[in-house]
Amino acid sequence: MKGVARFLLPALGGCILTLAFAPYKLSLLAWIAFIPLFYSLRDGRYPFWKAFLMGLAFFATLLYWIPFSNVEKSVLPQMITGYLLLLFYLSCYFGLSGLFYNKLRKLSHIEMFPFVFTGLEFIRSLSSNLGFPWGSVGYSQGNLIHFVQIASLGGLPLVTFWVLSMNTILYLFIENWIIKRKSRRLYLYLTLGFIIFPFLYSEIVLYRGYKSEGNLTATIIQPNILPTEKRWRSNNRLEKIREIVKSLPESDIYILPETASPYSLANSEKTKRFFQDLAKEKDGLIITGMPDFEVKDVKILYYNAAVLVDSEKIVGIYRKMFLVPFVERLPFDDIIPGFAKINLGQGHFSPGSNYSVFDAGENKISVFICYEAIFPQIIRKFVLGGTHLLVNITEDGWFGKTSAPYQHAQMAAFQSIAYRRTLLRSANTGVSLIISPFGRIILKSKIYRECSLTAKIPLVKGKTVYAKIGDTFGWLFLLFVLGLIFYRRTPND
Repeated sequence: MKGVARFLLPALGGCILTLAFAPYKLSLLAWIAFIPLFYSLRDGRYPFWKAFLMGLAFFATLLYWIPFSNVEKSVLPQMITGYLLLLFYLSCYFGLSGLFYNKLRKLSHIEMFPFVFTGLEFIRSLSSNLGFPWGSVGYSQGNLIHFVQIASLGGLPLVTFWVLSMNTILYLFIENWIIKRKSRRLYLYLTLGFIIFPFLYSEIVLYRGYKSEGNLTATIIQPNILPTEKRWRSNNRLEKIREIVKSLPESDIYILPETASPYSLANSEKTKRFFQDLAKEKDGLIITGMPDFEVKDVKILYYNAAVLVDSEKIVGIYRKMFLVPFVERLPFDDIIPGFAKINLGQGHFSPGSNYSVFDAGENKISVFICYEAIFPQIIRKFVLGGTHLLVNITEDGWFGKTSAPYQHAQMAAFQSIAYRRTLLRSANTGVSLIISPFGRIILKSKIYRECSLTAKIPLVKGKTVYAKIGDTFGWLFLLFVLGLIFYRRTPND
């Protein structure tokens, strides 16, 4: 039974870690979620499989919604297969961390484990083709705004490192004090230090505030149009948008969600005129998602795009760069011959190539679309490009009434803390948000409700340390992993 229990403990830790994410809001559970795994690894047996099991339990419960997504029944088998493959792939990162933990245990340096885990997790954020940072541990802390302002120093990797350090130090304290009956006040002091430092830093940041470059009134629109209706009733959608926008109070900018427009404003004069007239009538700017296309080398390229329009012209267009693998495109289908002909039920979109910053007079605005919200390096490009305001548009109706819309919104909101920018998030249905530059929720919608959110928001220009140095911490953690791979203990150690 003892052996079985030591395999059940990592699985328990994985389930505990899931509870730290939205919609449960039990963020503090992430501070102890890895302790059951550490205890099970004391015997040094099956380190890969025990850690793999924790990852499997975590991702299976966190991503349970994938097979329940609102997709056509014809592609459901592919969705289930993809779900199982994704669980195996993501759990392997945990499994590898278990192997490194065992090596550190033999070296009597398990306190270095946070470097390893964070470095491995960082790999998942490096690519949109095989990367999938959904569920990165640091994202679980997004609602603890009095602790996670440290994200403005080192971004998601630093927050993940902090959480893993809490787990490791607490475990070492418990192991020495309770199990081995040894007094190790050092670990108690370290635990207090890892709580006090981020708290004090966050309080200082919150007290100092931010330098505002001005304000504008923004309105987020959540039309709540079902995905099936969006697909088949294009003209009705435009009329519904007209009715909703006309009924809203005056704002400087109105934000519609991903693919709110059924047609490309760049390729349909009628649709462009529709939104220009609406902008003129409301005396404001309009951002909307749209499908887009262009002909290049006798080939039609399709894009998932966003456009900013005023009463006279299209101010700018952004084409989504990080596409959802196996949903919007097959990874590497533009590189490996023959991949473009494979049909697994995925779309055939092309990635955009420009980190567009829309120049709206004195205001600079950047839009990122759906899945891109969980990749911090995309948002960093916009911030370095001078954007004052971050806008995230998404279509979360595919998730259904699951925890996915809440997880997606939680990860998007984290970016406002890391880059100290107001975040406006418009979901067709899902969780629409207005987030302050410190990550505070100003306004929030419910899922499957037609609504609008209006607020006066600050425009911030300065750059955080993280915006300036990027993922320096992430690369250092990854470098530590590489060094540990090649490290061999000498007889003199």
